Amino acid sequence: MPTSKKFLSEKKTAQQTISISPALKDWIERYVNVTKKDFPKDKRFKSISSFYNYVMEKSMEVLSYGKTLDDFQMFVDHQTKSFFEKLTFRAFIPLHEECVRTHRYIDFTLKDFTRFLFLIRNRYLDGVEPYDFIEIQKRFDILRNFYLENNIVKDIHLEIMSDDKRYPKGIFYWTGNYRNLFWENSKMNAAVFGIIGVRITKVIYSEKDLYCRFNLRATDLMFEEEKPRKLREKTLELANYNVNYLLKHQKILKDEDFYLWMKFAEDKDAYIKFHEDKVRDKWIKKIIEDIENISKPEEIIPNLLKLFSKLHWIDIENIGSNGFKIRLSEETDNKEIDYLLDILSKYSNIAKAEGKYYLEQKIKV
Repeated sequence: MPTSKKFLSEKKTAQQTISISPALKDWIERYVNVTKKDFPKDKRFKSISSFYNYVMEKSMEVLSYGKTLDDFQMFVDHQTKSFFEKLTFRAFIPLHEECVRTHRYIDFTLKDFTRFLFLIRNRYLDGVEPYDFIEIQKRFDILRNFYLENNIVKDIHLEIMSDDKRYPKGIFYWTGNYRNLFWENSKMNAAVFGIIGVRITKVIYSEKDLYCRFNLRATDLMFEEEKPRKLREKTLELANYNVNYLLKHQKILKDEDFYLWMKFAEDKDAYIKFHEDKVRDKWIKKIIEDIENISKPEEIIPNLLKLFSKLHWIDIENIGSNGFKIRLSEETDNKEIDYLLDILSKYSNIAKAEGKYYLEQKIKV
């Protein structure tokens, strides 16, 4: 339980003797002297004593707020915080956890946030001497604090093994807090490593424990001196490789039905057919009611055509003239064709020419 500050004199008359190593003593003295030159009017660096007093007082204030000594390891430096504040925002996690649920089944494309990925690359590699993986490890540890402080992950680690100074191996593993956000962050992490120039060689993924591990191998792309455009192409290719490696590894077996339906929706050679008419009528009727409620009169027919196009019953030839072709088979899908034309006839006059249908909105009297 943190203790509170007692109301004693604020005059600096009491003395406290502490023992520190010569290395720490020298470090503090050099820091105070250098900073004093940069900020001569800052009273905190007036003397070694002033600096000690300020650091200890602020440390006790932090501890009084319920923080612990371990939290000092979690402080995020100002540059890192400023960097991420430009790219992140505060949000309600349960809301976004539900919003990204279906995104886990969508093919991951990098083109919409390449700028973000290359900013991350610069954060890791800008100014780093070639093959200085110790410095890269330090930079990751700083980014790690941001991830932990902002509850993005429960825990996260990068370990670089120096069995090969030029192409070292490494392992990257983390645990999450929320199922869908964890999966999205896993895809993002795979992309980031590719942009940096690191290839994923193995994936261990546990949805039950929200745990993921990448086995990694550095490539020449980390420090290759290529023209920016060429480097961009190569690293994006590696990022796509990493993401696809993860996606292929994790088949999302428990949700395979949902995943397959979304894939079928992209295939024009597949279409929706209902086992029972009453089920078909229930779904179609509900959607048509929504169309009527949100559409202007002139928008109803085009929106109906879009509905049946999404079921893959028709191909819209010209949305301006409400022209379409029926994809259904006259041999096996007569019932669906009659149902389709019956609905459309309630809102339009139907004309047919050269295998195509054209709709003209009925004029209400």
